[in-house]
Amino acid sequence: MLRITHLARTAASRGTRSYSSGMFTKESYKASKEHARTAVETWRKISLFVAIPSVAIMCYVSTKEELDHIHHLQHDPPTFVGYPYLHVRKRKFPYGDGEHTPFWNPLTNPDPEE
Repeated sequence: MLRITHLARTAASRGTRSYSSGMFTKESYKASKEHARTAVETWRKISLFVAIPSVAIMCYVSTKEELDHIHHLQHDPPTFVGYPYLHVRKRKFPYGDGEHTPFWNPLTNPDPEE
């Protein structure tokens, strides 16, 4: 009980409303509920009309850019420079052909054997 009264006194001294201090009235409670309702409605509208279309537009733009990049790689693949420290294998990988990592992509990673 001592803690509750201390919290009530602290809230009252700071000018904040608290149930335990008896400063909440039905009108202020209804006003705060109305404020919360309008805030929720505002953020709902922002999410529906700003955030979702923005994400959709950026998905379209990034997909288009990535497809253009893939098209470029198909026509002009990167050239492989065989530096001596590349593709050093002390033992084969335990999967696939043993020479390529699971993340090896034939379109973007040049193969030293070719």
